[in-house]
Amino acid sequence: MFTELYLQTTNPKLTLNQLFRPGLLGRILVSALFHAIVYSAFLNTASYAFTGNPLSMDINTRLFVVLIAIMSFGYLARYVHVKDIYRAYNHDEEATREHLDKLYIGWIFIA
Repeated sequence: MFTELYLQTTNPKLTLNQLFRPGLLGRILVSALFHAIVYSAFLNTASYAFTGNPLSMDINTRLFVVLIAIMSFGYLARYVHVKDIYRAYNHDEEATREHLDKLYIGWIFIA
């Protein structure tokens, strides 16, 4: 569902201006919103399973806002990280892509 977004935001030749263009920025916000809803639902389910009560509306609101902020900031942090990896591989796009794909599968996806 978000494969194209992943490929675009991990493109080492992506500029900061392109990252903040309305089309890509809109998809980033949709991704952050979708994942915040999924994570909030999971945490509410876990709370209900262990305590018999879902999280309160106040906690859900704070959780949702924090998740949106973290995930939105995460795209910017990933952009900077991709640029650093690209420079470390002396601007070798193929080596950078291989490194990023292994990193994504090994750490980011598991998290």
